[in-house]
Amino acid sequence: MNSAKTPDQPALEPSVIKARNTLLALFVALCVLDLGLVILAKDKWAIARILLTAGVMYLVWQGRKWAKWVLLAILTLLVVSLVALVIALGSQLSAVLAVGSVALAILSAITIIYMTTNPDLQRFLHDKRQSG
Repeated sequence: MNSAKTPDQPALEPSVIKARNTLLALFVALCVLDLGLVILAKDKWAIARILLTAGVMYLVWQGRKWAKWVLLAILTLLVVSLVALVIALGSQLSAVLAVGSVALAILSAITIIYMTTNPDLQRFLHDKRQSG
């Protein structure tokens, strides 16, 4: 997270650093919340989905444009699935799982919006593609 200028990498602007750090915080929050829900639901198979998502997040972090679109698709599917799950099962879900699922859906939606609308984040990802 060093923003010092090196010969092959220009220094990042503070707004770009903030966007990068926000994306990292969103990625970590998504993984931690998702893992917590998987543990509560005792759904061991979902761990593979979390690992796949984390791998795609890493590739987004490296500036892979295709990975960004794959992650957006995964997060969109997650939002739709979680909302449908809460609506369909409603009272059959424990309160913790229901609230956690809604929270994960909201966090995923926030991440989708952030990744598609933040110009500083777009600049960070573009710079990663150029330097990679």
